[in-house]
Amino acid sequence: MRLTTPAGNDVLLAETATIHEAIGPLSEHSGLRIALTAVSEDAHLALDALLGQPARLDLQTALSRVEARPFHGHITAISRLGANGGFSRYRLIIEPWLAFLAHRQDSFIFQQRSVIEIVDAVFSRWVGQGCLNPAWRWDLADPARYPKRGTTTQYQESDLAFVRRLLAEEGLFCWFEHAVDDTSAFGQHTLVISDHNAAFTDNPQPVFRFTQPGATMRDDSVDRWHGIRRLDTAVLAAGSWDYRSLDPRDQHDESRIDNGHSPRLAATDDPGQYAWQDRAHGERMLRAQREAIDARAKQFLGQGTVRTAAPASAFTLVEHAEHEFDPPESRHFVITDIIHCARNNLDEHIPGGASATTDSVLSGTDGGLKPALQKAAAAPQGHKSVGPDSSGRTASEHSTPPVELYRNHFRAIRSHIPWRPLMADGHGRHIHPRPTVYGALTAVVVGPGTPTHTDRDGRILVQFPWQRGSHSANRFDSAEHDNAPASDALGAWVRVMSPAAGANWGGHWTPRPGQEVLVAFDHGNIDRPVIIGALYNGQGNDDAPGNRLGAATMAASANAPAFFAGRAAEPHRHNASLSGLKTQQLSASRHGQGGANHLIFDDTPGEPRISLGSTEYASTLNLGHLKQQHDNARLKDRGHGAELTTHAAVAVRAGSGLLISADARPGASGTHLDSREALSQHEDGKSLTIALADVAAKQNAALAGDAAADQLPVSEGLSRGIDTLGATATRGSSANGGLKPALQPAATAPGASAHTVAQGHPSVGPDSSGQSRTGHASFKTVAGGEGTVPAWSAPRLQYSAPAGIAQLTPASAILVAGKTLSLAGQDINLVAQGNHSLAVKDGIALFTVGKAGGNKPNTETGIALHAASGKVSVQAQSGQLRAAANKTVTLASTGANLKASAKTHLLATAGGAYLKLEGGNISLHAPGPVKLKASMKNLTGPKSSSVGGSLPKAGDLRVCAAVAAQAGASGATAI
Repeated sequence: MRLTTPAGNDVLLAETATIHEAIGPLSEHSGLRIALTAVSEDAHLALDALLGQPARLDLQTALSRVEARPFHGHITAISRLGANGGFSRYRLIIEPWLAFLAHRQDSFIFQQRSVIEIVDAVFSRWVGQGCLNPAWRWDLADPARYPKRGTTTQYQESDLAFVRRLLAEEGLFCWFEHAVDDTSAFGQHTLVISDHNAAFTDNPQPVFRFTQPGATMRDDSVDRWHGIRRLDTAVLAAGSWDYRSLDPRDQHDESRIDNGHSPRLAATDDPGQYAWQDRAHGERMLRAQREAIDARAKQFLGQGTVRTAAPASAFTLVEHAEHEFDPPESRHFVITDIIHCARNNLDEHIPGGASATTDSVLSGTDGGLKPALQKAAAAPQGHKSVGPDSSGRTASEHSTPPVELYRNHFRAIRSHIPWRPLMADGHGRHIHPRPTVYGALTAVVVGPGTPTHTDRDGRILVQFPWQRGSHSANRFDSAEHDNAPASDALGAWVRVMSPAAGANWGGHWTPRPGQEVLVAFDHGNIDRPVIIGALYNGQGNDDAPGNRLGAATMAASANAPAFFAGRAAEPHRHNASLSGLKTQQLSASRHGQGGANHLIFDDTPGEPRISLGSTEYASTLNLGHLKQQHDNARLKDRGHGAELTTHAAVAVRAGSGLLISADARPGASGTHLDSREALSQHEDGKSLTIALADVAAKQNAALAGDAAADQLPVSEGLSRGIDTLGATATRGSSANGGLKPALQPAATAPGASAHTVAQGHPSVGPDSSGQSRTGHASFKTVAGGEGTVPAWSAPRLQYSAPAGIAQLTPASAILVAGKTLSLAGQDINLVAQGNHSLAVKDGIALFTVGKAGGNKPNTETGIALHAASGKVSVQAQSGQLRAAANKTVTLASTGANLKASAKTHLLATAGGAYLKLEGGNISLHAPGPVKLKASMKNLTGPKSSSVGGSLPKAGDLRVCAAVAAQAGASGATAI
């Protein structure tokens, strides 16, 4: 062996070396570790000057005495063990450039990059660092098989642990190749990353001959060889739920290895949500895990003196009795792990009083190496194999043998068996665990500079405080590109937790850029974040809305609560009795001083209330103890009950009916459409209407063609109102007492259990007479409630109040009915300050019973038409005018004349006598004497004269001519 270091040629002479190299990734080391002792005449070497420096250990092989096999790396540890006789002994640890990655920890987000791009980016960070010259290459069967990963996070991991984890997850393995050059680095070692056995090359000594221990052979040989079979999992199953595709993406793979008579051992894994992008990706990852298990189901352990033996190199074993007759592919093996133990024959040149012997140095060179592998350096003579230990390697028992100059101990598999890194050890522990996030982290919502930024499904982008870049929460520079832009340039869409989420229903809350949110992680996986809440931050003003602080790092806004308990006197100071929700218009999201909407719960003792409102047109619904409020300030008391107020318009629409009632329901025990008082008033009004109409008909006060009293339009209208208010609905019944189809309970399929089935006759509400028509029903409860409730059968607007209803306006009031308009009551007063017009198409009947009420101050009865001033005009324009009384009829003019005129004749008659004026003649007749009395009598001859009397003009009455003509044609009387 020869050691070359920056200390100079032959300044350090290699004495002993234990070299461990393997196909990685490994948890023990970086794929290569050399623990060696060296002696030097210089007892005062500057140890710190050698740390990190390149070094090369050359091992002479049987192939050439000129070209040695190089092992290249960097010195990662050095110590002086002692000195005596002019020589000092040093202990050195040499490792590859990959080992340096274990000493740098980082948190970094890689987005939309494949595993190849991510590993290249991590390795590129180390180019030019110190004396390092990282070299690596990819040897992949198909690089396109590795898709871009959505988000991959290195979270509080060393670069080495991160790379190991990624390679193991993707089923990639690696090893080092060493070369010699004339540069100052003394050579180079290159990391080879591969995914297929075809990348393995034949060993420089392609044939390993099996011989007896101690045999003298021209070529290096193997003298110990045996196989190990291990029982392991035979069936792998895994399912990863993908919330985007709603696909469980189950995977299943079975071992091709024969486990003899053992049962088919199965392992079912939950790798977390969307652990793979699609089924092909998941199938490849699960197959890699199964191949890793299969590769270790049968391994071969060997010992010998083949100095060219190296990981990822293949050889053919010959002259071994167990494999002599095997087919060629069964005798072709690849080395996966090897330990070289070598020493230089320096004993005769170094005084024997050195402070440490070779054996003692070897025993302490590498705490990470198994003791059984250290003992492999001993000669095979005089010791016996005791079988493999728990790691699969063979231990030996020493009996003071001489120390050989070189010996190795290696592990191999048949070269046609695919090799993969193992994900878990024999106890189920992950060898390369993913970092687990315990608890939750905070983050800030980011976006492209708009007030809100979300995708179709309400997901948002966030930035964590540990990200580094131009807008990070720290001042550390990013190792690569800007990893904290505080924008949509980086980040994956993250779901936001909701109190409820269903098919087009649920709760909706979208955090806005600048807000601080609380982030949890599915299975503790840093790459699977979920927003579970939002956080206030900064320092709010004591007795005013807003925050003392302005904008913060990461483009975060300063967010203080709106409903806070102040410190000064009222109205700000209260015992945090306010709770609820306040939103903010988008343009004011960052400062919170714009228009807003709120839902406030005030739990102040003795003053509970709820307020739902918007600053737009000051629109608010207040319930309970009414109080003026602005943000956290509880201002003036304003009453009790419920209040709906706005500076704009209000519309109340009810498609199936609207009840406005002042009838109290103590305890709220009634149903919401319980209108028993209004129904009773309807029934009273109907009874009064029918009774008076019947009396009027008997007194000949009905119009021609009128129906019976209970069939008049007004009576039928009141009956329909009674039926509407009295309709009911029975849960589970197909009959609903006139209930609209839209209000009927939905039909339920047979076997369903979300309704109540009614047996017997359902309730159909009262009939038109107001009597109940409820049938006998018994209910069989399947699920939910049961019973009968009021359910109006028509969209009706109903007012009801026990103390009166007032509708007042200083302007015009309009009351229009498309059908019947009914006014029924004890007294009806119609008062007009100006004109009162009553126009009817088919006729008017005015009837009064004429009986005075005993409790009335005015005892007059009948009908009185009085005009304090102006005319009283009564006309029948196309028919007769009749005035009749059972008693005296008086026509009198108290201040002027009384005129009676007719176009053809005028007749006055009583008791058989008459006075008739017709055709210019006056006829006077009486069955008895006719007496003419006057103070003067002047009887002259016949003469002619004209009469000046005339009918009043129709225009004075302002009656429509067309309506009057229709009335006259039907024989009706117009007033």
